[in-house]
Amino acid sequence: MKVGSFIPEQSASTLYAMAGDDCSLHHDLSNLTPKQQVDHQENQVLTCALQVALVGLGKASDYVALGAPFTDPAWREMLGHYSEMFVTMGLDSVPDSQWQFHPLDGYYESVAASLPEVDLTNLYMISGSNEPLHQNAAALAVSRNVNSKLHFAEHAPAAGLPVPRTEVYSKRAIREGEADRLFAELLNGVMVKLLGLAGSRNVFAVDSVTDCLDQIGEYADDVQILLQEKLDISQWREMTVDLTITPQDISISNVRQILFAGGKWVGNYISPELEVPEAHKAVLMQVGAYARDHGHVAEEGINCGIDYFISGEEVIVTEINARWTGGLFPAEFLRRLGVTQPAVAFFDMVPVAQRQAVRAFQREHLFPASGNAFSYVPMGFTPFAMEIEGTERYFVWQIVVGDFAAFVEAKRQALTEDAFPTADLILQEALS
Repeated sequence: MKVGSFIPEQSASTLYAMAGDDCSLHHDLSNLTPKQQVDHQENQVLTCALQVALVGLGKASDYVALGAPFTDPAWREMLGHYSEMFVTMGLDSVPDSQWQFHPLDGYYESVAASLPEVDLTNLYMISGSNEPLHQNAAALAVSRNVNSKLHFAEHAPAAGLPVPRTEVYSKRAIREGEADRLFAELLNGVMVKLLGLAGSRNVFAVDSVTDCLDQIGEYADDVQILLQEKLDISQWREMTVDLTITPQDISISNVRQILFAGGKWVGNYISPELEVPEAHKAVLMQVGAYARDHGHVAEEGINCGIDYFISGEEVIVTEINARWTGGLFPAEFLRRLGVTQPAVAFFDMVPVAQRQAVRAFQREHLFPASGNAFSYVPMGFTPFAMEIEGTERYFVWQIVVGDFAAFVEAKRQALTEDAFPTADLILQEALS
């Protein structure tokens, strides 16, 4: 069996096994700082939504390794609801007889002990935690290099890739004033980037040395901190693409615009109107060649995401993600469903008490929802009731196709005010 981060449209039978691998790429999970522990656990929770999405993106010959929390009767029923929606929309989907359930702690050891007879095991990325499956030190070294923000900062300029001004300091050096000049010269602010973690947990903006030191206070003095020029978003638009890389070819599988609200990532805008001009494509192909030259390649095809900014024909590449990306999932759902309308993919929260009402809302507006201003594409949910602002909630992951304002109005009519709060932010800020 081959093990790797293969592209989703594989014809071979596949076991999908993904459970919050980002942190273990660069860190020992038994020696995390308190904040890293919290961030890692939150990442494991959100990855459960990805596991549900893999049920919909898989096919009849595939298997999906899901977290044990899905076996709770209420969440198991919800999982069945999602599976039914996937089938109703016309997706091939992985049958429930081929769902596996594994504890989130020791997930990969459990998966390795019960491997089905398939041709491929598809990981989110090659990482430390999933070593029981890949057992490939060389592949792990490649993944650590190509997914490393520090490695990219060091090697990208020599490869001729356009990147923002970037300098790397130890925490001690920042405290001792060695980065003061950089902060003084970058008047638009500084992006701080750390190794490990996911979902922007290791990337944040600061406007002063003091702010930077406050944010990295729990880290050791010798930790390496990447400081990068913050681009003016009034002049630059942030985009991301997924590449498919093989030994013979590099191609763009999708392109998306990053949506921000309140200074934070809130989702992806995907539309046929988002084309990649030739001037941009030339740079993106160069980045793909860079990743392949550093060993990120597979005969079956391997995914590589690129985060970049555009202004006219100019392109600045901020980082690469040599793995599956969160945006790859909705782009693949839309491709398989044949969607040609603009769409917004995003995570949001709903109260546990509204669980049945949310299910009814999903069914009522389920894609293709003919004749409606919008339709709803479910992707996943998290099987955890978490108290947030005094109310038990769970996360849902979805795509709204068509008129997003109509979706917001419909959810306001059908659900309580605290359901889908991020959708309100997206409408008010990100799509304004």
